[in-house]
Amino acid sequence: MLKKHKYLLLLSTFLFMGQSALSPKFTSHASSETKAKQYNYNFSYKSVLDHLKQDKSMQSKLDEINQAILYNYWHKPNFGTTQKVGVTSSSNNDELISLFEKALKISPNNVQYLLGLASIYQLNGNPKEAQLVLNRIRNINPSNYQALLQLAMNNELFKQPKKFNSSLQKLNRLNSTKTDQIKKVTQLITKSLDMKLNQTVKSTNKDGKSDYIVILGFVLDSNGKPQKTLVQRLEKGLALAKQQPKAKIIVSGGELPAEPKVESKVMKNWLIQHGVESDRIITEQGSLDTVGNALNVTQILNNHHAKHATIVSSASHMRRAYTLFETAKLVSNGKYSLSQLVSVDDPNALNALKQTDPAVNKILLDSLRTSGYWLIPNIQR
Repeated sequence: MLKKHKYLLLLSTFLFMGQSALSPKFTSHASSETKAKQYNYNFSYKSVLDHLKQDKSMQSKLDEINQAILYNYWHKPNFGTTQKVGVTSSSNNDELISLFEKALKISPNNVQYLLGLASIYQLNGNPKEAQLVLNRIRNINPSNYQALLQLAMNNELFKQPKKFNSSLQKLNRLNSTKTDQIKKVTQLITKSLDMKLNQTVKSTNKDGKSDYIVILGFVLDSNGKPQKTLVQRLEKGLALAKQQPKAKIIVSGGELPAEPKVESKVMKNWLIQHGVESDRIITEQGSLDTVGNALNVTQILNNHHAKHATIVSSASHMRRAYTLFETAKLVSNGKYSLSQLVSVDDPNALNALKQTDPAVNKILLDSLRTSGYWLIPNIQR
């Protein structure tokens, strides 16, 4: 049984630190230096059901499910599709939905599991199902700020602005400080849709010792090498680094369970091989997604008293990434300015986003996460 191996505490601790820390059992299919880690079917829904038959207590059953949720959220094994869409492949959403539903059969009114299920439905492109779950939370606890906020953001922000303002007034009565912040976040989200993406490499300040160039990672291939998308980002960041010789470079990206190496270490080596001095590069290796990029890099920028940072990423990724960095700066009271520079992985991504574009849904959810509304229990924090 999984619980006998006590992997839950170890795995959760390392993931909360932003690390990918899978035990040898999880990685025995391939070398961690040369091959991606294969999916461990001990964490599949079918396998978990078999394990649950042997558990007696409710808590031990939920511990089993929590561990499987954690694993399936972070294991993104489909390298073949990542380059096509310009982002890492989705989590194992079908498995996650089944796991959350099973947890709710054991603990029917558990709000954290309900929030998790609603979030995965939303990520999976099932907004109607998400709304049903959020309404269920509202019936259990009519004052649940997070459920009310998600309902308003998902259903009203763009479609029913007057109703959204009315919902904000209700949220304001529950918590005025949180709601003031949410108002500012929604402005950032709205602004992102028609933000002009910058393709021009230019220096903000050649003597800017307090300037930073932030290059965002992208999933490595199964051999631990950068895919085309990541190379494009690195090339753009390198060109900017030559224009800003005093600026520090932050490479941001950890090691997903399906990756054989740490993204930021591979990125640093690439830059060194292309003439960048090692002591100029800061590696942020704790993040496992764009929310992690934003939060972890923001902490570095604040700690180093940065005056300006340029975010470097792909055109298809930048609207979300930049919004999250702006949100992280907002919630942390960052004192620096931000700009952005894109490599063009998809020419269509240079066009403004429509409110109905699936990418907008991801911006909404990740902006909430960056603001501190962690939608899935025991994963982000």
